[in-house]
Amino acid sequence: MNKKIKNLIFLICAGGILFLIPIFYAKDRPIEVNMPILDTTNMAVHEVVQQQTAQAEAHKRLVSRIYRCQQDDDCIIVDKDPCGCLVGPKGVTAINAEQTEAFDRTVASSSMRACPDTAPSTERECSPSAYAVCRAGACKIEY
Repeated sequence: MNKKIKNLIFLICAGGILFLIPIFYAKDRPIEVNMPILDTTNMAVHEVVQQQTAQAEAHKRLVSRIYRCQQDDDCIIVDKDPCGCLVGPKGVTAINAEQTEAFDRTVASSSMRACPDTAPSTERECSPSAYAVCRAGACKIEY
């Protein structure tokens, strides 16, 4: 009986070795990998794209912070165009009062054009009854 157990164990080990031989030979073959080759031009373009993406994300966070509020008293109406209501309702917006400096920096690059010689708009956001409110955590203009 003892010899039968030894032979059975030997047979199992031999079968295991025969099973593992193809696995060991498969590792000798190189693994094919298809990767794009990056030269200095591609790397420079990739870096520029990453920088632009990072700048866009930073701008998005800044804009989110500028308009974020908790109560109506946090919000004020400001000119987002140098001409304000002279260009109509699109010339004003509501922002968080504590973020006016950050808002001014983002709007500072506006064009240096002349404002129209018309009277300021009195429709919607530019009307005397317009006021800044906090709705769903963001400053808005109601009229």
